[in-house]
Amino acid sequence: MTVTLERAFGDGASVLDDRTFRLLVLANVNGAVGAVVVSPVLESLAGPYGIDAARLGLMMSVFTAPSIVGIPLAGALADRYGRKPVLLASLLLFGAGGSALAFTTNYTVVLALRGVQGLGYSGIIPVVIASIGDVYADAEETAAHGLRFSSSALSQAVFPVVAGGLAALSWRYPFLLFAVAFPIAGLVAVYLDEPSSTDNADANGRDTGAYVRSVLSAALRPRLGAVLLALGVPAFVWITFLTYNSFFVVEVLGHSPLYASALLTVLSLINATTASQAGRITAAADGAFRPLVVSNLALAAGLGLFALAPSLPVAVLSVGVVGVGFGLSFSLLRNVVTDRVDADLRGGVVGIGESVIRLSNSVGPLLTGAAIAVLRPGRGFVTSLRWTVLLVAVGTGLVGVGVLYVGWRGAAA
Repeated sequence: MTVTLERAFGDGASVLDDRTFRLLVLANVNGAVGAVVVSPVLESLAGPYGIDAARLGLMMSVFTAPSIVGIPLAGALADRYGRKPVLLASLLLFGAGGSALAFTTNYTVVLALRGVQGLGYSGIIPVVIASIGDVYADAEETAAHGLRFSSSALSQAVFPVVAGGLAALSWRYPFLLFAVAFPIAGLVAVYLDEPSSTDNADANGRDTGAYVRSVLSAALRPRLGAVLLALGVPAFVWITFLTYNSFFVVEVLGHSPLYASALLTVLSLINATTASQAGRITAAADGAFRPLVVSNLALAAGLGLFALAPSLPVAVLSVGVVGVGFGLSFSLLRNVVTDRVDADLRGGVVGIGESVIRLSNSVGPLLTGAAIAVLRPGRGFVTSLRWTVLLVAVGTGLVGVGVLYVGWRGAAA
């Protein structure tokens, strides 16, 4: 079995045989689908909730907002008290807040429940990432991060389709998908050994102020800090594509929204396939630096081609290139972060990296929207949109390669 896995996914793929990794991937699925289950059914909820459709966007905002603070907090708690208890509590919060949405039409209660779910989300992904760094090393760690990210991408391709099908039966049914967190929490409670290789004595033995100073000191070291900042680059590209994909397909290329969904599926599948090969690619390149440079260039080139695409086939090609960039960059950068920090600080530092991603996701639409507003007079919406996305492609490409240079300066590539 191990030989077959390594032929498919490269060195280190034997982690798929490991029960701990399987449980971590199961937990990870919940974090990956928090937004994509709601997104495709959002438009249909105005009637049941009795509100203006313009207010439905708050369901996304109150879900993501807690993570900006919640992710670093969850990482710190995981360093101090262990990964397993934080992961368990997070899964239960996520499942409770999400599945309860099926049983209310009070929009104030809906927003409160999404906030609870967002708090649960904050403790799933960073703890899973830190746990992978605790349990695995070298080729196995690289493969584990790639396969984890691949599972996220596949989940994001499959769950929206299932949610859309359930919504055709009732607007309540898609929210019940979040209840899968409960049996997964049960499996984690029974079968997952505490991933941290230490007893957290170092974290428990220092006061909170000393712990925070240690985490910040580690994060501000140039080689680690640059990698944490680099996580914001693919995140900015991701939110730019996600925000303007439907505008390009419908208003620029003249196709139906169905094709916008198809492009997102293509992106997710290529993303998943590439991430699953992260271990093999890193081994062939003798390190993460060169694949990361290539992934940043792929993100820039793909998004730039998308901005200039004259037809749907060119848009599909551009999305494929972007998917390769995503699959490599996110998985390899997270691998480098966990590899460069001590175990007793890992949760806190990983939390900072994940917060950089969320901050980039939050700031991206504001900056691109402002750029379109500035460029639009005299040029029109379509031209200003193309120029804005092209500027994002060039800017993220330059910034991405620059921070990678800082992150690996003075070290072997």
